[in-house]
Amino acid sequence: MNKIKSIQVKKIKWILLGCASFFFFIRGIHLISTGGGWIATVDQPFHWFLLFFEIFIAGFSILGCFYLLYREFHIENNKILRNPILIKTVILAIMLTFIVHFIRVGFWLQNI
Repeated sequence: MNKIKSIQVKKIKWILLGCASFFFFIRGIHLISTGGGWIATVDQPFHWFLLFFEIFIAGFSILGCFYLLYREFHIENNKILRNPILIKTVILAIMLTFIVHFIRVGFWLQNI
């Protein structure tokens, strides 16, 4: 019974982590489509690079989260998913998305 609960918690964890990255991905696409917001007024290539990098990393982490979620749905005989390199890569991509986002927010707060 505890093993089943553990698998269900892992599924919820991947959904939540994927949704956080999905928010940053959609917000980045919105910023690009509206002209960059405050980035357009600053006119610095570094800020644009951070925005595109955040979108790329968020997209990668979204795909990774939902791939891992899909893989865990198809576990046979309650085996635990054993692909630590992929799991660590996705977690690192999610952390990197948050770091890049907070750096961008820091620059935005400086320019207010």
